[in-house]
Amino acid sequence: MESVRPKKTHKAKEDIISKLPDSLITHILSLLPTKDAVRTSVLSKRWIENWTLITKIDFNDTVFYIRKRKKSRGKQSFINFVYRTLVLTKLYRTVESLSLFLTNNEYDATMVNTWISSILNRRVKKLHICTNFEVPFSPLTCHSLFNHSYNLEELELEMYYCTIKVPSPPSYGFFSFGNLKVLKLYGIIFIMDRSLRINLGTLEKFEIKNCSWLSAYDVTLEAPRLESVVIVQGLEAVTREPRSCTINFSASCMKEFTYKGFGGISQPIVLSNSSAAHFASIKIRLHTGGSDVQETGSRACLLLKQFSQAKRIEFQGSEVLPQTNMTILPRFAMLSHLDLGSVSGEVLLSLLQKSPILNTLVLKEISKFDQELLNSAAVPECLASSLQVVKFGRVYGSEHELFLAKYFMENGAVLERMSFCILSAWLSKSKAIEEFKEKLYGFKKGVSFAILEFYH
Repeated sequence: MESVRPKKTHKAKEDIISKLPDSLITHILSLLPTKDAVRTSVLSKRWIENWTLITKIDFNDTVFYIRKRKKSRGKQSFINFVYRTLVLTKLYRTVESLSLFLTNNEYDATMVNTWISSILNRRVKKLHICTNFEVPFSPLTCHSLFNHSYNLEELELEMYYCTIKVPSPPSYGFFSFGNLKVLKLYGIIFIMDRSLRINLGTLEKFEIKNCSWLSAYDVTLEAPRLESVVIVQGLEAVTREPRSCTINFSASCMKEFTYKGFGGISQPIVLSNSSAAHFASIKIRLHTGGSDVQETGSRACLLLKQFSQAKRIEFQGSEVLPQTNMTILPRFAMLSHLDLGSVSGEVLLSLLQKSPILNTLVLKEISKFDQELLNSAAVPECLASSLQVVKFGRVYGSEHELFLAKYFMENGAVLERMSFCILSAWLSKSKAIEEFKEKLYGFKKGVSFAILEFYH
């Protein structure tokens, strides 16, 4: 006899739903995209108002542009959705996160500013605004950003040439973002008519990409807990009008600092506390792009000077560290790892002499140099006591590469490993590389260090 499974009736489902606490329903709705949260709320009379209590809100216009729907209808539906959500969601409740993604470039700038101002005036913890078209901030939006953002813990503005005119500071002379931990700014152009001082007492991560500070006045960021700084200046930022604004970091526990610049270093960077980057990891990558190499080298050395207590430095650039600027650099007393791009032998020697406890040296490429200078100079302290690993990149089997390798083998008292990167399998079988290997192994017979490695 066929068994019959009892089916749950619609009434039984409603009974289960009715037993769910409001807090759980709100939490579940907050996990959904906001548009879906609104739709889900209509499934039960008891849920109909719960979506207005959600703590995670996302406005993404791409979900409103369906192929079968006209673009104008999708645009208007999205506008209505944003206004309705901003009006009906509870102002007194803390919003854990709010995101605004705009891809349609037909929105009126005044309307977008109204949205952003309204969002900034709410109790939002994490805010992410992304646009791929130009939206200058209105005076009201600028005022809201600098004066009504005390609840923000994470702020990410990823915008296309967004101009922000910094308002006049309060009577006490600076702006304060008391709870902000993460700050990411992409494509922002700040305009200032006076020096800017911002207190960021809880900030841990600061990241800017293609941002400009169009002012002759300085910017000071007071961030005692700042651990990570990332600054990227691409071609877009370089092509804007010149800037002389200095960015001052008042920090005390920086762990990593990254600077990537196309066309050199566009704006001076100063650490007010010389020990701020104690044991920090530093990464600097420069692409001169036709800019003045001498000026770029001077600014690069001034930037490196800020990190005399760094533990690790990675410097990648096309010979932008001229020998004439080496006198600017301090003694890197704590440096144990040095990763260099393309430098001359003279610059390399200067850096080795300033790095007494260096353990690992990575060389991307070495240009020709005066061998007599290397022979006549005093052997750097690190070769006699600490340098254990040397890695060569872009090896072609040239005479100056061979001479430098021999120099390390003969003077590296504690050297344990030396490796050579050959660009291709074809080059590794060339006569020049075969002779290079043969001579190296001949040198190795007279020294005691352990390993020679070749790879491609």
